Amino acid sequence: MAIPIKAISSEIALAELGGDFSRADIEFEGLDHSGSTYEGRIFVNNPDADEDTDTTLDNGYAGSYIIFGHGGCFGDEGHCDVAPRSTYDPRPPHALWPTRKVVIATDAIRKAVDDGPTMTITVVPVVLSTTDMVPEDEELPKFELMSVITYQ
Repeated sequence: MAIPIKAISSEIALAELGGDFSRADIEFEGLDHSGSTYEGRIFVNNPDADEDTDTTLDNGYAGSYIIFGHGGCFGDEGHCDVAPRSTYDPRPPHALWPTRKVVIATDAIRKAVDDGPTMTITVVPVVLSTTDMVPEDEELPKFELMSVITYQ
């Protein structure tokens, strides 16, 4: 099965980050993990990065996260529909509830701050495993929000 590999890039203004921080994280909220298992390789100021780019700081590599995908939906119709539960519902959230990942990227973010007024963060998905239940046109990565957080 051929999975289209597309990197997702976002440009971020650095004026508010400043250079005086002890740690910098790139956080992803609402990551979908219903499809393929993949590694999300994160590159800073390298929008042309792909799965063959060396994972070095000189290439802007900031770190990676792993999504252990569910491999598609194997249940009946509606089985994989994620619905929020009441605050008072004692059950754990639905197994496909979107997840969160944090990548400590201090060196790459510090280098970007030193280099200029903006930076580009590129996430390159490298599919590690998939199933026939995953649509052939699956787009990776899928997330709701990406943030850069710095700590003094």
